[in-house]
Amino acid sequence: MKNLFDFATRELSQDAFLRWLFENYDDPELRDAAGDLLQEFCGIDLDEVKDITSKAQWCNIDVVVRITLQDNTTAELFIEDKTYSQEHEQLQRYDSHIDQWCKSDRIYKIFYKTDVVRADEETRVKGANGINPWRVYSIEKILPLFEKYIGAKNLILRQYAEHVVHVYRATQNTAMPEGNDSHIDYLKWIAYFEKTVKPQFSEYEDRCAFFVTKAGPYPYVYMSIWKSGYDKKVPTLEIRSRDCLPKDGSSAERNINIRFLCYDMPVGDIPQQQELIEKIRQNGFFDTKGMVLQRGGKTNYFPKQIGCLPNGTTVANEEAFLKKLKDSIGCYLELMQDWR
Repeated sequence: MKNLFDFATRELSQDAFLRWLFENYDDPELRDAAGDLLQEFCGIDLDEVKDITSKAQWCNIDVVVRITLQDNTTAELFIEDKTYSQEHEQLQRYDSHIDQWCKSDRIYKIFYKTDVVRADEETRVKGANGINPWRVYSIEKILPLFEKYIGAKNLILRQYAEHVVHVYRATQNTAMPEGNDSHIDYLKWIAYFEKTVKPQFSEYEDRCAFFVTKAGPYPYVYMSIWKSGYDKKVPTLEIRSRDCLPKDGSSAERNINIRFLCYDMPVGDIPQQQELIEKIRQNGFFDTKGMVLQRGGKTNYFPKQIGCLPNGTTVANEEAFLKKLKDSIGCYLELMQDWR
């Protein structure tokens, strides 16, 4: 049987699972799993519990779990749930709602993310409220809470446990993925770019910045590379997972495209962008065919893409892929050396 959570990959689905698990705390097949989470997140034993209820999206907080204890005191557990996306400074706003409206005797706050949590993200989360900070649970800390239930009798719990294990393994991936069709594929690409590709280019650490992420709602992961040392947007290189797939199922040969992009740049940089386009044309490493220089009658239009590898470019194997990317970074830095 295919796993439900291979299809239900959005945060709302995970919200629903967590609420379902907590509210079924008295079900014999779910009691241990619900009790593990309650003990881990709140330090509360199920024997102390009289009732558990939950809400979704209270003041935009993903999940709120209200625990009534046997002595009729209450505790509230607030969970901000993530799959791909990062915390975008919403926790301080949530804290103001919690401080103003929550009257429970005990308050617990969990940042729950079934993915790797970057160091800068963890710093933001922990710094949101110094008095009662949000505690971070990344996939590494979530794994031991669920992997023991991979043989559970309850189908939903068992499949979620399997999903957590699959996610964890994907986040540890170091091999170039073969597909780009699923949640797990995207996590594998993120791990591959972070763990295998970026370390190959340590020689550029003092000249380039690297950033890897899932492209929002779009079906691919990308790695963005740009010349460092600026306090403004500059042209970047971008390589997308869907542009690096095997040419066919029986060969190590891969298609490849690396894009030279300009997004959200200052209007004052239009003249040097035009100079850069001319340099790209003269250099010849990147193709500029089909580039749109005007749109909607605007003569100062910034083309979003000012270059890419020639159409139909392939590499023989992963080693050749890494070399092509290295050559592209070198060319990019050469073309960008006069950018002000």
